[in-house]
Amino acid sequence: MKEEEYLMIDRELMHRNKALFILICAFYSIQVIINIFIEGLESVFPPALLFIVFGSVLILLIHKKIKPKITMYVTISCMYIYFYYLLSDSPYLVNYLFMWLALPLSAIYQSIRVVVLAGIASIILTLYAFFHLHEHIFPNVGREDLVYLVLFAVFIATFIIVAIRKLREANAKLQQLAYHDALTGAANRLQLKDRFDQLKHEHVDSIAALFIDMNDFKEINDTYGHEAGDQLLVNIVSRLDGVLRDTDLLCRLGGDEFVILCADIDHPQLEKLSEQIQSALERPMICNHHVINVSASIGWYHTTEVSHTDLEMLIKEADRAMYRAKGVS
Repeated sequence: MKEEEYLMIDRELMHRNKALFILICAFYSIQVIINIFIEGLESVFPPALLFIVFGSVLILLIHKKIKPKITMYVTISCMYIYFYYLLSDSPYLVNYLFMWLALPLSAIYQSIRVVVLAGIASIILTLYAFFHLHEHIFPNVGREDLVYLVLFAVFIATFIIVAIRKLREANAKLQQLAYHDALTGAANRLQLKDRFDQLKHEHVDSIAALFIDMNDFKEINDTYGHEAGDQLLVNIVSRLDGVLRDTDLLCRLGGDEFVILCADIDHPQLEKLSEQIQSALERPMICNHHVINVSASIGWYHTTEVSHTDLEMLIKEADRAMYRAKGVS
């Protein structure tokens, strides 16, 4: 998996951590209102103190953007620790029912591992409530019925896992359509824009764009046919992927034009990358049983003024450099 994909996953986890925290606060407010209605204002404390402590920890982790995955597991752990304390302090059926909200809430991460852990934690709390708080929470439930409570947790967890798998498959197909070129699988303009905005947000030291235009591509289509031309574009993307860094993004702008977005790179590295691209593309390619030789014109633009740069300007300057290189060649 490329570094840019890890960054996208971390960014998505950050959003989900925030969303789950907001949902937890909303459900906690409902729980407090119910408890006040049943027992009065004094029932809010001391559980509220524990919630404030956990909430402060989560706010700090989210605000400081500590490892999103760590924040995710801390959030799930805090939920179940809080419910354990709540059940011990106020052993009522309504609080036991609130505990079950943690399992579907964990599905917000679309992580099977998190759901399994949440399911195990729900079963452990169920066993604790059943054996230690039986008279308070399950006064009319026979001991032989425990198996149904455990099966309920297993059923809910299994249902959520199946739903996550289906959702992942649908999301993968949608993301492929939304962020990738249908023919070559390279990034499209939308993913290029998202990646550029992400780099500006991360305050990288420099940013650059390489503009690649395949020479005489129309003649190749006319000579060998459009099917061979399509295969050639796929081969070109494969060749380019082989020389790029994990942090670089290859985008097909359209036709035979490509842009490579790079960050934290200097002029000598850009010169070397251009040479590697030329060398990779100049090797003969076999497309539709034809051996085809290609060449490319490459221009690049580099800047350290990242905060004052916009994507269109970056591409336009790289395009101009490409035309200068084409004129020289």
